[in-house]
Amino acid sequence: MGRVLYWIAFIPLCLVVIVFAVSNHATTELSLWPVLMDPVPFPVYGIALVALFVGFLLGGIVSWFQGGSARCRIRGLQRQSESEQREIATLRERLGRLEGADLRATIPAAPIPAPTTAANPAPAVAETATERTAER
Repeated sequence: MGRVLYWIAFIPLCLVVIVFAVSNHATTELSLWPVLMDPVPFPVYGIALVALFVGFLLGGIVSWFQGGSARCRIRGLQRQSESEQREIATLRERLGRLEGADLRATIPAAPIPAPTTAANPAPAVAETATERTAER
């Protein structure tokens, strides 16, 4: 959409410049005192287009300097965002390690069965501490 608007504005502007140059083809004498001591013949449309171009450049320079504080603020916010993204990544890594350690700590290891001997058979059901206290 932006390209279409560009061409919609650019083509009429070019036509206006061409019509202006054709209708103002007369020459005038241009003398710039410190640089050109002798008058130089120059077309009227040339003077107007040079003035327009210089105004365009000066406007661009002024707007560039006015936007400097915004660009500085944007760079600061980008640096802050990058540091916070790094901090988030390290915190996620730490969280993953802690969750893994927490899972290993909460899952009890499988009990190792005691070896059975013919003289001392293993009990069929192991008593828990709560059952022993309940019997007393």
